[in-house]
Order: sequence, then structure tokens, then C-alpha cells
Amino acid sequence: MTSPLTVSREGNLARIQMDDGRGNALSTTMLQELGRAAREVVDADAVLLSGRPRVFCGGLDLAEVVPMPRQALLEFMYLFHDTFRALLALERPLVIQAAGSAVAGGAVLLCCGDLRLGAQDSGVVGANEAQLGIPFPVTAFEAVRAALDPLQASRALLFGELVDKGEALARGYFHELVAPTDLEETALARARQAALIPSSASAPIKRDLRRETLRRVDEQRVTSTEAWVDVWIAPTAQARLQKVLAGLKKK
Repeated sequence: MTSPLTVSREGNLARIQMDDGRGNALSTTMLQELGRAAREVVDADAVLLSGRPRVFCGGLDLAEVVPMPRQALLEFMYLFHDTFRALLALERPLVIQAAGSAVAGGAVLLCCGDLRLGAQDSGVVGANEAQLGIPFPVTAFEAVRAALDPLQASRALLFGELVDKGEALARGYFHELVAPTDLEETALARARQAALIPSSASAPIKRDLRRETLRRVDEQRVTSTEAWVDVWIAPTAQARLQKVLAGLKKK
């Protein structure tokens, strides 16, 4: 099976490029490969994570996940946890290059970045799980809370709004927006600069920044995952999810 992402090196900079040919949905395969990539690049001095030219990440692969029975869903969500924890735990700067939309789990993935650059395009951004009646597993919750200031994090998590790129910049999802044609060059330049920061500074700083986040993630891994799964498989949530899935199939 062809991997939905590639990992490459440019000296002490590692690049992870997601491209499944569609919406870069977080399928089992994508999560497995992202986790593998995160473990593979731990020795890099900086990491640049990018999506496709027209979409960063569309969130969970609903076609795969919605029909899952409870045990399979639990296993999937533990994989989600382990993958996102590995990204959050990287001890060097993680630069995100996001063209197009970053929705639901895609917005959470965006929030894992230490420096987040987006394209000035028609994409939308937001962790919209609350709109579907779905809570956040602890790893996703903590990623958003770590990235946004408290006022914007509570707004993002509670209301699940999808916003355009300009508003996403104002709310803190991005540090900078650039023209689509300049995004890759700008993100690469920022990542190269980040790779020059001595590890004697970046590693302990990153560990301190993430210490409490990772502690909460680890403490709540089981209880949060089981609670999330129970809500996901409940009839009311399944009805909403089936409606969303049907709409996606029409596109």
C-alpha cells in the first residue's frame, strides 16, 4: 500500500508531507504513518509538516470511522491518541504549512504546531466537533488549549465555529498568512531558521512548554477515550454523523 505521506531530510530539517490524493483524512493508515513519521524525525532540529496544495486535513475519515463497532473504535482512538501525543512531544520546533481547510481533527493537527503558517485562500478552519454533539478526546482538547489563548481556546472548543482564514489568523490558529504561491517557500524558510536554534535551548524549552499538557494527556488517556467512544456510538450522535457522511458522499 502506498503511504499517504512522505518523510524527507534537508540537513537537520525534516519534512513530513501529507498527500493521500483526496482530503488528507485521518484514517487508520494516515494516523499510523503520521505516528511513524513523528518517531522517525525525533532527531531533527526542526520539522516542517504540510498538507496538499488545496487542503491541509479534513479531520477523521468518517467513511471508515462511523461504522466501526465499539472495540474497533477504541483501538482507533488509542491510535489517534498515540499519534497526536508523539507530535505534541516533539522536542524541536514543529512548523505547520497549511493551505486550504483544516477542519475538526485537521484543526487539532494544525494546533500541534509551534509555528503555524497558512495560505490566504478560501479554506476554512475550526474544531467543529461540538456542532456534532461530540466531545473532545483529551489529546485533541489539550492540543487546542496549548495553541490558542484561553479566551479563544474556550470559544473554539465550546462553539465549534468554522471560520475563514483571516478570522483564523485573528483567533490564533495561525501566526502568519501568506499568498498561496509563497506559502511553501515561506514555510520552508521559517523551518530552516527554526532548525538553526541550538537544541540546548529548544529541547528544554519545548519540554517545559509541553510538560503539563502531556501530563494531562497521559493521566486521562483511558477515561477520556472511553467516554468519547460512548458518545460517538450513541444513537443521537450516530444520526448526526450519518447525515454528515451522506452529505460528503454527494460531493
